[in-house]
Amino acid sequence: MNGPAGGARNRFLGAGGTAERALALPFFNVAVAIVVLYAVFTAITGETFNTANNQITIMRAAAVFLILGVGQTFAMTTGGIDISTGSMIGVVGAIVGSGLELGWMDPIYAIPSAILVGAVLGAFNGFNITVLGVPPLLATLGTFVAYRGFTQYYMGVNLVTGLPDVVVAVGRASVLGLPVSVIVALAIAVLGWFVLNRTLYGRYITAIGSNPSAAEATRINVKAITASTYVIQGALAGVAALVLMGRLDSASAAMGEGVELHVIAAVVLGGTYLFGGRSTMIGTLLGVYLIGMLENGLIQTGAGFFVQRIILGLLIIAAVALQLQQRRSGPG
Repeated sequence: MNGPAGGARNRFLGAGGTAERALALPFFNVAVAIVVLYAVFTAITGETFNTANNQITIMRAAAVFLILGVGQTFAMTTGGIDISTGSMIGVVGAIVGSGLELGWMDPIYAIPSAILVGAVLGAFNGFNITVLGVPPLLATLGTFVAYRGFTQYYMGVNLVTGLPDVVVAVGRASVLGLPVSVIVALAIAVLGWFVLNRTLYGRYITAIGSNPSAAEATRINVKAITASTYVIQGALAGVAALVLMGRLDSASAAMGEGVELHVIAAVVLGGTYLFGGRSTMIGTLLGVYLIGMLENGLIQTGAGFFVQRIILGLLIIAAVALQLQQRRSGPG
């Protein structure tokens, strides 16, 4: 077929066509999964799932995962990983929450203090990885345990409540019907996209993940750039802690437990390589929404907490397996 219709068909299906470019997008799979699951949950729940209020509920619940997902995307792009994010949230909540409750921290300093504490915790991860040479998985596994242990020792069974309005507003307030936590998360995601795709720093991060030796040969300070991604992740854990504290109007030793699984699953499902060198902030955003939508839909269909965990674990395995397959079948 050589007429106009045939030419349009070739432009859509042929080499370099629209369909091929769409299939090549790193977040294509997660986008398809969102469309399919959205239709399934809407059909099962009889439109209960497909309401504006429910979508806002999903976004509010997923805001913490998106904030942390931005930092995790940075770390994974270098070829690393941070599994201590939930434990960092616990430490920030313990220190800032108790400071506010006991009166030695002015509420006006709550936000910068949370970010600073998180950044220090992230810097310790970066030091262990870049200076001591501990592999990222093991380094952050160690702090995952140590940070949570500190939080449990420091807080015990105590629950900090009655937080100041400035903190509660971060987790509960809305602007034009959209939760402040969602606005903050989206703003961080946009900034993260800009940094990764439009700055020299972002190109350095990608270069390190693609080939650390080659990056070092071009005089990129591999250790400093790599460590900085963990500082960013820590600072964002501080922001995420504020969102959780505000939403719950409290802080406890258990705060943040389990969020690291959601974050890692969302980032990998979104198309960021677990092996470094390729990242997609749009994919992270879609991956976070997919996880939030999946949990919300499962709850509405009556699936319990343990079923959600099983499916989340299987999703991580499937996403990594797909990346391995793509890597084996890719060029070179």
